[in-house]
Amino acid sequence: MIRSMTAYGRFSKEAPFGRLVVEIHSVNRKMLDLSIYLPKDFLRFEVEVRKWLMTQLERGQVTVRISLQHDGGGERIYEDTLRQLHTIKAGWDKIASMLGLDPKKEVDLKFLVDQMQAFNPIEQEKDDEAIREALKDAVFGALNELMRMKEHEGKVLAADMEGRLSLVQSTLQSIEAKKEGPLLRYQQKIRERLQEIGPLTSEVEDRVHREIALLAEKADVTEEIVRANSHIQQFQTHLKTAEKAIGRTLDFLVQEMNREANTLAAKSMETEISLAVVNIKSELEKIREQVQNIE
Repeated sequence: MIRSMTAYGRFSKEAPFGRLVVEIHSVNRKMLDLSIYLPKDFLRFEVEVRKWLMTQLERGQVTVRISLQHDGGGERIYEDTLRQLHTIKAGWDKIASMLGLDPKKEVDLKFLVDQMQAFNPIEQEKDDEAIREALKDAVFGALNELMRMKEHEGKVLAADMEGRLSLVQSTLQSIEAKKEGPLLRYQQKIRERLQEIGPLTSEVEDRVHREIALLAEKADVTEEIVRANSHIQQFQTHLKTAEKAIGRTLDFLVQEMNREANTLAAKSMETEISLAVVNIKSELEKIREQVQNIE
């Protein structure tokens, strides 16, 4: 299935320790490049998050931002913080007294805040497995949204390229129908010029036939048209494939079609055919631009 590399996915999940929000943004790139931004409390899960993402992503520059939001407003946060500070202060006051130190001098607000940050309540009270599962659900939720957009955009790209390939095919058919005309006219022109000179000897006739045969071989575009049509059929087949990542294959096929178009242009003996080739190259360039955004 065709998937675009440009997409966005967002998902939020309620958890006992807050609300997890995962946002994933992807743009085109030849290889897979992951940039993951996690809250400080979740940095230890970065490797796992990367593995989860790589189960479905193969190409593109992907930015993942994970945030932890505390619902209930500032009042709830202040109450929780105050309760934590009271608990920490009671403990350190007791330790200071046991050491013969004055708690009022040794246990100030800055000391308490440092201790609260060093012993994060999430790390102390919440089981790692519960955090991991909540984080995994949120990441895959955002990833599913991202993949849905990728597939939708991929369908749009595929329809556009199918239409352009049809134009290329019809232009190739018109070239094939006219390919004999230029050679016949050139042959007639040579004969008319030679007749102006006078009667032709058998030796001259043979030489003329050889030259015309050589020119016919050089100007014959049958092989290029057959190969171009073959590349188009392969391209169309890959557009309908169930493979995950086909962008590189499609890019190669477009390059090959361009190669055949260049050869057609070099062999062209008439302005009409040259203009038709220009139209083919124009459509192929638009297809190539679309292919750059396919995973």
